[in-house]
Amino acid sequence: MHHNTFILLLVVFVTILPALDAWWLVGRNGNNSQCPRRGSASPYYFGTTNLACMISGKRKRRAPSRGVLEYTHRFIYYQGYYFEFSNRGIFVHRNRIDSHRCSGGTESSPAGYSYLDVECIKNCAHSYRRNFGNYNFLSNNCHHFANKLSEVLCTRSSCPSWC
Repeated sequence: MHHNTFILLLVVFVTILPALDAWWLVGRNGNNSQCPRRGSASPYYFGTTNLACMISGKRKRRAPSRGVLEYTHRFIYYQGYYFEFSNRGIFVHRNRIDSHRCSGGTESSPAGYSYLDVECIKNCAHSYRRNFGNYNFLSNNCHHFANKLSEVLCTRSSCPSWC
C-alpha cells in the first residue's frame, strides 16, 4: 500500500472511530467511570429496546455516552422513569415503549449518578425537540437524546435553563 494511502486511511479511521459504537474497545456497557458515585446521588442507566421489533410493529426513534449508529433503540432510565425519543415523539413513562412486545432493558451497571430531581429531567426531555430539533434517523435520534440527558445528569448540579 502506498504510504500516503495508508496515512489517509489512518486519519479517516481515527476521525470516525469516536462516532462509532466501538463496544469492542470499551465493553458493552461503555466507560462509566466519567460519572462516579457521589454521596447520595441517584444512579441512572442507559438501556435499549430491540429496534427491529419496534419497526416491525410500527403502525402509522464529558459525560458517559453511547454510539449513535447502533441498530437498537436507546433510552435513559432514572428514578423509576424511562426517557425515550423516537420518530413517534418524546416519551416519559414508568414502562419502556413497546416493552410488552419487544425485548430490552437497562445495562447492568449505572452509567453514572446524579443529584438532579426527576422533574428537571422530565422538563429536559419535553424541551428536547424545541432546543435540538425534530427526530432524524441519522443526525438526531434516540442515541443523541440519551447522550444529551446523560450529559445533563452527570455534569449539572442544577437544572439547565433550556429545560
